Amino acid sequence: MAATDRIDQVFCLPYAGGTSMIFTKWPRPVGGPSWRGLDYPGHLLTMRQPPATSIPQLAAGLLPRLLDQADGPYALFGVSLGALVGYELARAAEAAGRPPALLVLAACPAPCQLPWGPEYFSSQDDGAFLAAFAERYRGMDVELLADPAIRGLVTPVLRKDVALYGDYAEAHHSRPPVPVAADLLVINGTEDITATAARAERWRDYSTGAVECLEVPGDHFFVDKRSAELTALLAERLGRIPAR
Repeated sequence: MAATDRIDQVFCLPYAGGTSMIFTKWPRPVGGPSWRGLDYPGHLLTMRQPPATSIPQLAAGLLPRLLDQADGPYALFGVSLGALVGYELARAAEAAGRPPALLVLAACPAPCQLPWGPEYFSSQDDGAFLAAFAERYRGMDVELLADPAIRGLVTPVLRKDVALYGDYAEAHHSRPPVPVAADLLVINGTEDITATAARAERWRDYSTGAVECLEVPGDHFFVDKRSAELTALLAERLGRIPAR
């Protein structure tokens, strides 16, 4: 890989209810890439924008911003819901002739393996909804959501994101994989009861490139709790991925 082909931009897609602020806390390893968070419409930093009605629509809306900001080879990083957005965004960027050099998918099963039961979250008040979410995605900061003001801001956004996830899961449960050309790096936490290693392994069917699956210590939210180890790992992997 020539020095001018170095991949030093990683566009990051947050989990359900999250914002780009997640990634402003990430350390940047010496000589490593920059982390550029992308916000979804209708979220805490973009309240005036109408929310997307599907994950593919969400990705299509992010594409112009991605292509405008991408200066040379780049990678995509998506965590949980963001991994599904990242996959769809990689498909859209590939169709536009500007594919990522690497797609990193963290804490998310492959589309055909998404665990989903509509009744799990439906018709519940906010307290029951958050309790059910915390049970499935263990490791979330439930104490933070105990603050009524924060809960009032986050819960409506989280409900909409969960609905997007549910629609996507139902649509892809028996749909054949559509592979992207980008190499994949798939990462799951050893204590994650939802995005297990077996479910994450099925991402191998979603790329015609090289696919590497890794387990790291932590629960569903290892991207927050172990950001130093994660960013060091990403910087190391990006250093040996040829730019395309």
